[in-house]
Amino acid sequence: MAKGFSLDFNGFLDLAEEIDELGEGYLQKAVDNAFTASKDFVNKTIENAMNDSKYNFDGTGYSQGKAKASLNEVRQRPVEWNGTTASAYTGVDLSEAPEMVFMIYGTPHMQKDNKLYNAVKVKGKVKKEVEKIQMQEFNKVIEEGLNG
Repeated sequence: MAKGFSLDFNGFLDLAEEIDELGEGYLQKAVDNAFTASKDFVNKTIENAMNDSKYNFDGTGYSQGKAKASLNEVRQRPVEWNGTTASAYTGVDLSEAPEMVFMIYGTPHMQKDNKLYNAVKVKGKVKKEVEKIQMQEFNKVIEEGLNG
């Protein structure tokens, strides 16, 4: 689940062009800010879902106790740049806590945890909030570039 996400909101290309015209470094700053704010929001949403989950994350029951540690590890990863491609990761590293798959999606003998499912699914409220956060961060850099 420790997955990356992309910049994807209405008007992204227009804002990116506008930021690029401000000068060197502004676009990278906008992407860094947007990814950092987005990943912080998503990781907090997942953490809240884990805290509210019907499954324990303390090493008892279905959990081996590594999911929260993995979430904290992923949370600490900075935005990574490889040339012109940026990556930011959210969630839990499934190689560290594979039981999360069963808690999120369920099995024939175990009911899925809806709060966890909603926190990690690609579409829905979380995605809409991420789009809003990213657009806000891009607009902040534009304002900073025009006023600074």
